[in-house]
Amino acid sequence: MGEEQQVFTGPARIFECEEDAFAAVQKREYEEGEVLVIRNEGPAGGPGMREMLATTAALSGQGMGKKVALITDGRFSGATRGFCVGHVGPEAAHGGPIAMLKDGDMITIDALKGEINVDLTDADFEARKADWKGARETLYTSGALWKYAQLVGPTRLGATTHPGAKVERHIYMDL
Repeated sequence: MGEEQQVFTGPARIFECEEDAFAAVQKREYEEGEVLVIRNEGPAGGPGMREMLATTAALSGQGMGKKVALITDGRFSGATRGFCVGHVGPEAAHGGPIAMLKDGDMITIDALKGEINVDLTDADFEARKADWKGARETLYTSGALWKYAQLVGPTRLGATTHPGAKVERHIYMDL
């Protein structure tokens, strides 16, 4: 991959879930050069951090894998092709930066520097955060997936529902 393929700049096209993104790709309701943003698919927002393979496979099948980029708070498998950034955090469900993006925002992804930048001022971003209405309503209002969404930690810490040994007062195995 040449250096020119490791930096991508384009306007955002926002999708609130993977199904909406996949439907738009199937209908070719997107443009070359856009940065497709799929949010609300992180550990809490999904819930469960679903894989975005259907959308990336469809883009690749349409010959657009290198003509658009994709950012998500969800995840990818080893089969993903194209300019894709996953595991973005903090996730949209927790009010992370991905939740504040709007259609048309100019986004630059620089894989060489490991950076994603949006052409907004800090004041613009803070104003959007102040206007944010909270996480998207989930289909799950009870049961195991609802409980998971309430307890799960950030992706960067393993998306677990347990804070880890540092906070344990007693080791379970010692009972």
